[in-house]
Amino acid sequence: MIKYVLLLAVLLGCARATWAQQRPTYTLLEAGGILGLRHSGGLDAMNGYQFHFAFGRNFYDKAYLGLGIGNDVYRGRSTTIEGTRTTSRVNTLPIFADFRVPLAAVSMLGRLSAMANVGYAPGIGGDYFKGFVAKGGLTYSHLLGEGSDLLFSFGYGFQQFDSRFPGYPTFHQHNLFLTIGLFVH
Repeated sequence: MIKYVLLLAVLLGCARATWAQQRPTYTLLEAGGILGLRHSGGLDAMNGYQFHFAFGRNFYDKAYLGLGIGNDVYRGRSTTIEGTRTTSRVNTLPIFADFRVPLAAVSMLGRLSAMANVGYAPGIGGDYFKGFVAKGGLTYSHLLGEGSDLLFSFGYGFQQFDSRFPGYPTFHQHNLFLTIGLFVH
């Protein structure tokens, strides 16, 4: 009888350890820089920084699908009609769908993945511009501990800017981004 109780305890312990390793969700917190490539309307490209938080479903570490929110800040210089140079700051608060899929194991601790974000930034007050946002790129995740990775992302992005104030035209920008973050899965 003691053998069966011990065997049952070992099996339950193994089952619990296996269940604890499979988290059904993931969380991402990242920050990084934005390098403007091309800007519509003859304006200079804007550079900036971004902060993103995403939370979603982990499909057995084979795919990740979630919802995220971010704060993207763009700064740039432009020339007015009179010929003077002005500095502008444009903020967006994108809400986006986050998709990630692992591609290959680079080493025992590293993994290369693809990522894509698609969403919309609502206009909030006079400080935040609205517009469509899309990003895609590659990520490298380096294992920190069981279920948590240090994540580096590099990719291409598109941002549309639409002000609710009359006289400000809708414009868009193509950019590159580089981020570092924490990925818990």
